[in-house]
Amino acid sequence: MPLSAFIDANLDAIVTGWEAYARTLEPAAGSMSQQALRSLSREMLVAIVADMQASGTEDERAGAATRTGLASAAVPTSATLHGALRHAAGFDLPQLVSEFRALRSSVLALWRRCDSAGETASAIDEIARFNEALDQALYESVQRYSNAAAASRDMFLAVLGHDLRSPLQAIEMASHALTQAALSDAARLQVGMRVKRASKAMNRLITDLLEFTRSRLGRAMPIERSPCDLGQLCEEALDAARASYPLQLFEPQLSGDLRIPVDPARLLQALSNLLNNAVQHGDPGEPVSLGAHGDERCVVVVIANAGPPIPPDALRVIFDPLVQLPTTVAELNHRSATSLGLGLFIVREIVLGHHGTIDVQSSAETGTAFTIRLPRELLQG
Repeated sequence: MPLSAFIDANLDAIVTGWEAYARTLEPAAGSMSQQALRSLSREMLVAIVADMQASGTEDERAGAATRTGLASAAVPTSATLHGALRHAAGFDLPQLVSEFRALRSSVLALWRRCDSAGETASAIDEIARFNEALDQALYESVQRYSNAAAASRDMFLAVLGHDLRSPLQAIEMASHALTQAALSDAARLQVGMRVKRASKAMNRLITDLLEFTRSRLGRAMPIERSPCDLGQLCEEALDAARASYPLQLFEPQLSGDLRIPVDPARLLQALSNLLNNAVQHGDPGEPVSLGAHGDERCVVVVIANAGPPIPPDALRVIFDPLVQLPTTVAELNHRSATSLGLGLFIVREIVLGHHGTIDVQSSAETGTAFTIRLPRELLQG
């Protein structure tokens, strides 16, 4: 009997076996009803049978076997609905994968027993062994991926809580100082500046988090270009950096035609992120330089600092989100107020939104330099 016909003829037995295995997936399945555990399983099997019986050339079948596109959200399938229901019930990703692994193994075992004396028995055995080995590899890979994703998320939340707590503590201490009746005007001004710096730090963290969330939702960063003097933007970024780091020396190096249509707020954010990064990771005894040069083809911005070089492995992923998250508790206790690992990711998104490029070079001899190139032609349209 062809496998598709066998599945169609034995739907009840297969669904019962599926439910029995799903019941073992604790703790999510423990409180689920029989209807909930069986939900959509029959519909999925019917769809699988229809897919198996569909005609097509060998190339078409090969293409279908390797397609990776998701089903349209407007027309959900029984499989996509099953995944949504399992997520709502509390199943994790390895458990969801293991359901299908058990289903495939169960179907092949039933099929073999049905035709134990037939010519296809040995072939079914080979298919079953291959699938078992492949499923084991898939399960191990998915489990490791799921664990790594969970660890990254948990560490992200831990760092976010740590980094927001520091400026909050500064604001709390400032509010206590402001209640002192004998506080002088000079001291009151100093406390006010402390609150302002803490508020800016929190705003920077929250802004980066919102931009990261926007990107994860598949939304492009909005860019609203207008005529702008990039030299003035550089000076504004430097003024803000000097206020945040009064002991750090900054060196501007501006030349050429720096008038170019950009999104001033976005580009100022990118420059500020790069300057903050340079101060935090550079040698405090050496200056941070911000250079900008404009010619007829493009405007090039370079922010450089002295200090230890960035390892080659880190350079390859330096613009990816969350790559700077600490891996130990000891390191967590020494993170700065912008350690979410989103600053450089936001910079890259801003530059790409302007059709520009950004790269980084780092060595012990020359220090670290981030270079932004903004082409004039693409930005004129």
